[in-house]
Formats: sequence, structure tokens, C-alpha cells
Amino acid sequence: MTKIVDLSQQILNGAVMWPRLATEVIIPASIWTGIRSTGWGGTNHPGWSDMGMPAPFNKGIAGLNVARWIGHLHAATHVDAPIYAIPEGITADQIPLENLYGTGVILDMRNKGKWGKITAEDFEKATPKIQPGDFVVVNTGWQKVLTPTKVYEYYHYYPGMLPDAAKWLVDKKVKAISGTWPVPDHSLSFNCKKWMPWLFNDYVRATGHEPGPEFDGGFETCLTMLLKAGISCIENAGGDIDEVTGKRCTLAAFPFRMEETDAAMVRLAAILED
Repeated sequence: MTKIVDLSQQILNGAVMWPRLATEVIIPASIWTGIRSTGWGGTNHPGWSDMGMPAPFNKGIAGLNVARWIGHLHAATHVDAPIYAIPEGITADQIPLENLYGTGVILDMRNKGKWGKITAEDFEKATPKIQPGDFVVVNTGWQKVLTPTKVYEYYHYYPGMLPDAAKWLVDKKVKAISGTWPVPDHSLSFNCKKWMPWLFNDYVRATGHEPGPEFDGGFETCLTMLLKAGISCIENAGGDIDEVTGKRCTLAAFPFRMEETDAAMVRLAAILED
């Protein structure tokens, strides 16, 4: 018997994106806005009349319930395309589907906590053991922080990877990496003293000292390293991940097929066979 477990976050109207904390996802009231012709000579081609629809077709049709989407494609559970971090990289619609499907492991790192560091040693000692070609998913437990009143904490305090962990995954030749984080890189790994002074001040107030040299690698160093190695990166895992943590199973994260995008939302799922 096959069991499919959803490891995706729900996309919420009014959701915010890291790190600006501005509303960047809007799902307006359902409305039919018509069709934009891309190759038939214009928005209101006479052919619409032959289909039984009077022109102008884009005035709408009473009774249809079609929602619109306003926002970028790094919302909720999504895959980053290589072009996001590498100018010569491929777009999301060009990622081979086999790179987003396969056998893998769901690792338990819920002990890491606020600003926890995920290192190469953590991956080396993880159980189930990571094998070459695996689709790796990391459960930090941080998905539970993503609530309307804890958005700041989710995007600024999450446990994340240090560069030696990303290098370990590259050397292991894994297929994909996902986690309950907004990005694989540690939350302090963005030269926050310069670019995110509010986070730098949070850390100093909480610890009494500045972030250490392990956070000086540069902006999204881990993500860039992984994408350059052809490792797919799926961010903001969640859903019912606790149900399957510690298991080896089949994993899938298929994106929708939109041209020229630097990311695409996915339905990340674990597939288990009894």
C-alpha cells in the first residue's frame, strides 16, 4: 500500500517573503480576467466569436471562479533554479524532473534550535545514512515557527548550514536538498552587520558578542555551491514532515512549468510503501 505524506507549506494570502517583511503574496477576490493571446494576433482576435464567445472576450464571464496570483515565486515550498544564483544557470522549467524525484532520507535535526549550526559532521553522523544520489530533507522543526505572529523569527533565527556542510553534500553527490528553512545558508550568513543590521543587533543583544568568523562566507554561499554542483534546492519544507522524519523513502518535488523563472513553487511529498 502506498502512503503519500505532504511535506509542503500552504501558500497563504498576505504571506511575506524573506527578508523584507513586506506583504508579497496576494490572492485577490476570485475574478475571471479573460485570456491574453500570445500568438493569435491580439487580445480580442475575431476567432473568439467562432468559439461562441463574443469579443471583447476579456470583459469576463459571470459565474466563473478563477483566482489571480500576485507575488514572486519564492513563496512557501519552492525550488530555486540555478539562474537565481548563477547568471549562466538554467531556469526552473529546465530542471530535469529526475533531479526532483528519487530515493532519499528525512533527517531529524530538531535539536538545533535558534541559530543552530548544521555542519558536515551532522550530515556524516546522520541517520538514516546519506547515500550518493540521495534526495535529502532536513527537519529542523522550524516550520512550526512560521505563524502570522512569528514570521520575523522564522526568517531570521532559523538553524541553517555552514559552508562545510554544503561541501559535504557536494562531495557526497546527493541529488537534492530540502529543509524546513527559508534558504540552506545559516540565518547569520549574509554579512548581517552590513546588510541586515537589525539581525546583527538581535544576535549581539542575545549573546553578548558578534557573530563569529564562520558566518563570513558571503551571501548565500551554500545555496550557490549546491546549485553549481547541480543539486536541486527546495526551500520551506513543512507540512506533515514530523510523521516521516527518520525514514528512508521516495521523495518528489515537481514544479509547475513556467518559462524563464528563477524559482517555482512545488508540492514536496514523501512516498512510502508498506
